[in-house]
Amino acid sequence: VTPTDRTADVYRDISDTPVTVAPYGIPPPPPLACKVKHGPREFLTLGSFEPRKGQDVLLEAIALLDGSSPSFFRMAGRVLDADFFARLQTAAAALPNVALLNALDHAAAMALLHEADVLISPSRDETMPVVILEAMGAGKAVITTDVGGVREWIHNELNGLVVPPENPEALAAAVARCAKDRELVEQLGAASRRTFDRHFALDRFATRFAELIELVRAGKFQRRPASSISYQEWIAQFDAATPGGALILRRRVRAMLRQPLISVVLPVYNPDLSILAAAIESVEHQTYQHWELCIADDASTNPDVRPFLEAKARADSRIKLVFRETNGHISACSNSAIALSTGQWCALLDQDDALAANALAIVALEIEHYPDAGLFYSDEDKIDATGRRSNPFFKTDWNPELFLGQNFVNHLGVYRAELLDKIGGFREGFEGSQDYDLALRCVERLEPKQVRHIPRILYHWRAVEGSLAAVADAKPYAKEAARRAIADHLKRMGVAARVEACPENIESHRVIYELPEPRPSVSIIIPTRDRAELLERCLASIREETDYAPTEIVIVDNGSTESAALELLRREERRGDVRVVRDNGAFNYSRLINRGVSAAWGEVLALLNNDMEANEPGWLREMVSHAMRVGIGAVGARLWYPDGTLQHGGVILGLGGVAGHAFPRIPRGHPGFFNRAWLQQDCSAVTGACLVVRRDVFEKAGGLDEVNIGISFNDVDFCLRLRAAGLRNIWTPYANLIHVESASRGYHATSEEKALFVREATYMQRKWGAELMHDPFYNPNLSLNLPGFELAVPPRE
Repeated sequence: VTPTDRTADVYRDISDTPVTVAPYGIPPPPPLACKVKHGPREFLTLGSFEPRKGQDVLLEAIALLDGSSPSFFRMAGRVLDADFFARLQTAAAALPNVALLNALDHAAAMALLHEADVLISPSRDETMPVVILEAMGAGKAVITTDVGGVREWIHNELNGLVVPPENPEALAAAVARCAKDRELVEQLGAASRRTFDRHFALDRFATRFAELIELVRAGKFQRRPASSISYQEWIAQFDAATPGGALILRRRVRAMLRQPLISVVLPVYNPDLSILAAAIESVEHQTYQHWELCIADDASTNPDVRPFLEAKARADSRIKLVFRETNGHISACSNSAIALSTGQWCALLDQDDALAANALAIVALEIEHYPDAGLFYSDEDKIDATGRRSNPFFKTDWNPELFLGQNFVNHLGVYRAELLDKIGGFREGFEGSQDYDLALRCVERLEPKQVRHIPRILYHWRAVEGSLAAVADAKPYAKEAARRAIADHLKRMGVAARVEACPENIESHRVIYELPEPRPSVSIIIPTRDRAELLERCLASIREETDYAPTEIVIVDNGSTESAALELLRREERRGDVRVVRDNGAFNYSRLINRGVSAAWGEVLALLNNDMEANEPGWLREMVSHAMRVGIGAVGARLWYPDGTLQHGGVILGLGGVAGHAFPRIPRGHPGFFNRAWLQQDCSAVTGACLVVRRDVFEKAGGLDEVNIGISFNDVDFCLRLRAAGLRNIWTPYANLIHVESASRGYHATSEEKALFVREATYMQRKWGAELMHDPFYNPNLSLNLPGFELAVPPRE
């Protein structure tokens, strides 16, 4: 049993004995706030004084600091190498802001940790330093070297700063950032504490270890690949409510400066009383106790409902009731429940569902962390009549385009009460999708950063007869109400568009945006070299399957020598709508595209590989309609292999390394993860094999990077630069083309090309490292191993 996958892999290489991973269990630390004191930043290093621990590298890093931000450094531990410690003393003597402390007991070391703002672990070699876990439990920011299994739990820029070992320059840069940026230190500290709470509770370790002992005793232990883990096993390891976890949450809640009152809004009508009892009990048993439950009964005809509810209210003064005299349906009933509320926040709960035991505690902590937010929503799963959990819906962070195709805010949705008051609560006439309409009207009044996703399962949607959780079309009126709500939203926002049913799933929705008049001109830019048959099919498909005008085609020839290709280029040059730009340099996709753009006249640019084939008329119209919208950067298409399986469903950062395509090789008709292969959505990046972007956007971003990433990942880098400039990248499944991927060049076929791929991947990781670990449109509970959308072991947050 080892604490990290890295250590486990070492033992697997040298032994046939089964090896498994159980993260360390740490006793619950005392409640500590993550607020950082004003004044000089205090850094601490705890570890024995020996070369392996790297304190000498840290002293080199401290000497590199410019002193612009006052800081103080303590290094404490036992001396295991006297000569090494003597060298440290000599070096530290020249640094007035460094103190070396010898032979502290654990209590004294923890007292130092309590006073510090940042823990630094500069080790040359480790498995997983326990002191890092203790610092995470204390809510401290962590700077650590990338050794052992550290990266399995510390994700650079998310819950700590990770630097290469034996690199004083990189370590100094990380220290300087923390010294100057108090808010960064607080954010990293809060995130590290969340990681600790989820993964390192002592009782969770004990439970896992006891299970392993039983498996070994029964002779049933065998190693299983992480990707094969079942949801029930995943729950047991990473999402089970434990006494230790509840204790930690309660301590964190007690440390909050303010505990918001959360009003749980529960409309009921003729409920199954046993199921309603479970819903109410899920609120009563919350770890967070500063709540009120506002129940409105919509004139139930079952005479047992009223006495049941009155008994519940007598037992707990936090339960408030109103009994409507007439049945007004779900919107009116929900508004009656909201009218009872006095909390700053309203959480919506249906009568046959349940909250996770820690739901309101986690929400309250998020409210404290994001005080300007107006709306929170969480992940969810389903429960059956026996309470068995299944079908986890791990959602994206706020994704406005996807939200117009499906309502992923419910459930759990938690709204600022003041916001609900401003919009007038639920609108009658949208029953079945009243919550969708409510969320649409709320987000109109919020900035994107004020809509916060909590990547935790906080809501259990019960699959009972007549529920949408059990049967998708249980409420056929709901989808029509949803489309009316979306149409109203677009009208209020001044967006010229119409709403239709998603052609592949009538329960979801498609927004069709109007093109401006006159239509913008489009330049289709196609880099090519030889392989005349590919280019010829590409050009023919554009002319036969494109219903958009005005367009021109710019072919950028990269030194073709085959006679068929040269003849095709001469023939195309004689056409009035084609220009050929010649570039005989070494292959550099970025340079070829930039050359093509320089020669093009279109207001909109369509980058297209020469092995693409259009197979439906509206592809370019659809992509241009998105590209011309305010705030949109790059637009990507749905690309298929010739065998009918998917090649590109958007790009996910970090998937398989730098980035990977979503849903590779799924067949036509497959929905992907919760219908995402069927729906328009925001993406961090899209492939450059078929990418549409306005010329002004392309030029303002500086085009593709032909210096550092001429072949691979230039599209991802370009899209990330657009995102950094505040633009949104969109993937649409309503532009479909066929892509014989890399057919004209092969795929990293030579050793030189493989080496170049590694260099370009390394460049991307250095430039965008933190962002590659956290794609906002890919849930941290989902694995970054290919093909993606499997359970992450462990989750990244």
